[in-house]
Amino acid sequence: MPRLGHGRSISDEDIDKAKRELAEFAARSPLAFALAPPVATHPFDLLFPALQEDEANLLPRLPDTPAKLKRLGQAMTDDDSRADDSPIPAAYTYLGQFIDHDITLEVDDKKAGLGSGDMAVLLDPGMTPLSPDQIRKVLRNQRTAQLDLDSLYGPPAPRDPDDDDRMLIGHVHRITLQNPPNPNPPPLARPKGKGDDNDLPREPRNADPRFDRAALIGDPRNDENTIISQLHVAFLKAHNKLVDQGLSFRDARRVLRQHYQHIVVQDFLKRIADKRIVDDVVVHGNKWFNPHAEPFFMPIEFAVAAYRFGHSMVRSLYNFNSNFGADTRPPGSLDLLFVFTALSGRLGEDIGLEPADSLPENWIIEWQNIVGSGDGVMKTRKIDTNLAALNGGALFRLKTTTGEPEAPADAGRLAVRNLLRGYRLRLPTGQAVADLLGVPVLSKDQIRAAAGNDAQRAALDESEFLTRTPLWYYVLAEAKALHDGAHLGPVGSTIVAEVLVGLVRRSEDSILKQPGWKPTLPSEKPGTFELADLLRLAGVLPGGQAPRTYTVQRGDSLAKIARERLGNEARWPEIFVLNRATIPNPNRIFPGQVLFLPPAQPTGPVPKLYTVKSGDSLSKIAREQLGAENRWRDIFTLNRDVVSDPDRIFPGQILVLPH
Repeated sequence: MPRLGHGRSISDEDIDKAKRELAEFAARSPLAFALAPPVATHPFDLLFPALQEDEANLLPRLPDTPAKLKRLGQAMTDDDSRADDSPIPAAYTYLGQFIDHDITLEVDDKKAGLGSGDMAVLLDPGMTPLSPDQIRKVLRNQRTAQLDLDSLYGPPAPRDPDDDDRMLIGHVHRITLQNPPNPNPPPLARPKGKGDDNDLPREPRNADPRFDRAALIGDPRNDENTIISQLHVAFLKAHNKLVDQGLSFRDARRVLRQHYQHIVVQDFLKRIADKRIVDDVVVHGNKWFNPHAEPFFMPIEFAVAAYRFGHSMVRSLYNFNSNFGADTRPPGSLDLLFVFTALSGRLGEDIGLEPADSLPENWIIEWQNIVGSGDGVMKTRKIDTNLAALNGGALFRLKTTTGEPEAPADAGRLAVRNLLRGYRLRLPTGQAVADLLGVPVLSKDQIRAAAGNDAQRAALDESEFLTRTPLWYYVLAEAKALHDGAHLGPVGSTIVAEVLVGLVRRSEDSILKQPGWKPTLPSEKPGTFELADLLRLAGVLPGGQAPRTYTVQRGDSLAKIARERLGNEARWPEIFVLNRATIPNPNRIFPGQVLFLPPAQPTGPVPKLYTVKSGDSLSKIAREQLGAENRWRDIFTLNRDVVSDPDRIFPGQILVLPH
């Protein structure tokens, strides 16, 4: 797989080149991951197109607007003090990045001369915004934009040659010293309890740095720094753990997808956004983003502004493992995390290690340092208008795929890039979006007070941005002004929740098409499933346990399984509801079928089931079984995974009734 520089979009030229080389180079062709089915290109478009009708809703279109945006972006920097901690564990920064890579990959039509992401275009003093029609023409999305883990399962991600149901995982490189102690001392020691299988599968050495030991994964951006690379490894391991429990590739993929979707909605979103807004979108539906609209599109306000809140959460230093931490020498710096994979391709040679074909063993992550609820867990930075820039900061000196600094200097400053792209793509101001959503608009004083330093305040004071604020900056300022950076405010929360929840609704195997869906995998807190639970399942975070599964034997029934495995025959409906995606009829199970089992101790009442009879309707069932005809909606909600139309039920169908 070829590497992509951080934040870089791909172009039609890239795709044309990949097509020409595909037959000759197979999986190693540039952008082959973007060509293979089921990915279908679809456009980016405006979520709030009505705001385009009035120029007052946009940034001022003045000759010096790009220069003012550069000045503001250059000032969005601080020294990454731990006093800026949010309540969110640091791993969620990189879960957010993983999610982004699963749903967006921008294709920029540079052939039309209208590129939106090329820094030469953005840094041109005469740069002007594109029209809405030009935006729709030049910018497309090359991901499925469904939370379906195509970045995990898509080509060229290889299967295990010894078992096609399993995903292939790479092995780390063992560090050999001339006079080796046993074990190697820090910072060359392998973290305790870590095995060889802790790297991505990689290509062999190659003189072309785009391919030299590049990861064989569905999206090369998941190898752009070592934390997200290790998170991708964890997802591969989680899939294989499900296969170890007897699931086929297809069933393991479905189960992992659904628990991933649950993590996105109930864990990630509820940490980074306003929980009330998230619940409102989940329970009452999408108001602003229609994920089922045709033609489907990815909202620019989300992809280019609101979802980039995560850049402010990035730290300069991480407690990565026992070798590399915030206080060690060498430190676990973000710059160093970039060295080992995407940018240099040399996997440690830059800092004096012997040449390696895979990740050196001393760089296996210890997840307990950055995820979980313990007192020592490192947190993200607050969501605010500053980006970490200790010792210059990786986000302010982005590099090419060969490890060279982006040139000119402003090209390597992520904040500058974000602000200029927002202007280029005609994003509405934060004030215009807030007014449209019907939420309180930040005052000039609130925006000024949210600025992180004197240089930012000066850039705001000497521009029009206090009253017409770039949407990305507004989202960050809103989080700081209203919640002290603990989570997003109403504008940021609404855009991010509308899109992510909408994409879950659109997804294959969507848990929101099954409102009664509940996690089936082991978790620390029964009834939910968080990122830490997935890492425990994968075996990369201590404390995990295998899922409770049972392989059906000849002569089994759900009642018999409940009696023998749960100690209570009456609990068989729990097994049925937990496995309804694969058991349409509880009386029809077959030998070899793998069923998930509920916890040994009940966590709630046994589900009430009802078998539809001739002449039934949901309202009649509600009247006779629940005592209120208008409760048919409750029945429909609990059974939407098997009832797509409330007016169409059939005799023999088994429904879950509300208590």
